[in-house]
Amino acid sequence: MTVAARHIHPDAWSLERFLEWAESQPEGVHYEFDGVRPMEMPTMTVGHNRISQNIHETVRGRLPAGPCRPYGPRQAISTVGGAIREPDAFIACSSPRDNDVIVPGPVAVFEVMSPGRESRRRDEEEKADEYNSVPSILRYVVADSERRWFRVFWREPGERAWHREPHGTDGAIHLPEFGVTLTLDEVYAGVEFD
Repeated sequence: MTVAARHIHPDAWSLERFLEWAESQPEGVHYEFDGVRPMEMPTMTVGHNRISQNIHETVRGRLPAGPCRPYGPRQAISTVGGAIREPDAFIACSSPRDNDVIVPGPVAVFEVMSPGRESRRRDEEEKADEYNSVPSILRYVVADSERRWFRVFWREPGERAWHREPHGTDGAIHLPEFGVTLTLDEVYAGVEFD
């Protein structure tokens, strides 16, 4: 669903309705909110989860002291049209309270693609558009869970449009906003591909 289509959908849920409904769902079932309706999140593979944890732990160990902290994978951020996403990892430079559900001020966002073409389309197109709508997000990194592969979308503060780095299969993911670099060996540590 495009960003523009969300604003005119006649059966759209409110954010408040979604948050109240999500609290009543069974343990272990997670949903994102696309601004119109709840969307059940796919079950993570072991490899997907390991990549997500590797990113989070590596970033956590390298972030300089200060207000910026890593979050994820089951922590929410808000995007355009009231959508709620739970990236696999992200860095925010804000001070949320302990009982907040949504963390404001994300600066760098990481998504690990689940297997399948639909996940690739959603992460590289739909979510790229959504994250582009959040002015604080300066870097969006998509990592594949089925092969050593990543793509980086980035922009300078104050810019609106993403720059897209050519996809990478080797090397490193640079986060110059924080002076942090993640090698692909670190991102894919412990993950074996068929």
